[in-house]
Amino acid sequence: MKKYLNPFNPNFLFFLAIIVLGAYYTYPVDLTPAQKSAYINSYLTTIYLTSGGIAIGIILGFFLAFLKSLDFKPLSFVIDEYVDIIRGTPVLLQLMIFAFVILTAFSDNFYAAVIALGLNSSAYVAEIVRGGINSVDKGQMEAARAMGLTYPIAMREIIFPQAIKNILPALVNEFITLFKETSVVGLIGIFDLTMQSKSLQAVLFSPEPILFAGVVYYANVKFFSFLAKLLEKRLNKND
Repeated sequence: MKKYLNPFNPNFLFFLAIIVLGAYYTYPVDLTPAQKSAYINSYLTTIYLTSGGIAIGIILGFFLAFLKSLDFKPLSFVIDEYVDIIRGTPVLLQLMIFAFVILTAFSDNFYAAVIALGLNSSAYVAEIVRGGINSVDKGQMEAARAMGLTYPIAMREIIFPQAIKNILPALVNEFITLFKETSVVGLIGIFDLTMQSKSLQAVLFSPEPILFAGVVYYANVKFFSFLAKLLEKRLNKND
């Protein structure tokens, strides 16, 4: 952990330099207090969308992977089709279907976006987790069952903890992708960071809001990657 927090670490210094220089040259200084508040709210909207999508993606993705591991063919067929449909259609189309077809009763498309992003993520998480489960030696499950553990308990206590170590980098990549995919929700009327930046660019007649949004996205992705490295190091410390 000290390695990543060391202020003299070259990687940290390079990251800090990019953030400082990027913010200095791209921050739109002509923003009014109301515009600054709207900018902050748009960033929080992006974080809320990402958090909600991740929560749905993790819970549903792990559940689908668990059901797929039961090797019940009709159920596996349904899950495979669900995954193929989600992965085979653009996330923007999924957002529009939920916002303008399924959840038209809601005046705020925020909830439609959270559900659509979460379901989209769940398909990828399910495949990632399934790969992680398959990477665990089958003898682990056989030994757990021989000890009298039920299948669900064996999966929760024996298989999933080992699988998570193997799939953590892939999960982090999926969540970073989800964070960046929130940038398309502006097309269904949600003022996220990207949409707000585009709006400010039109008002100020300057590219600075859009460029600054790029700096914010970059800083957040680096922060998420930093947390993932700390978690991965902690999970592997006893190996």
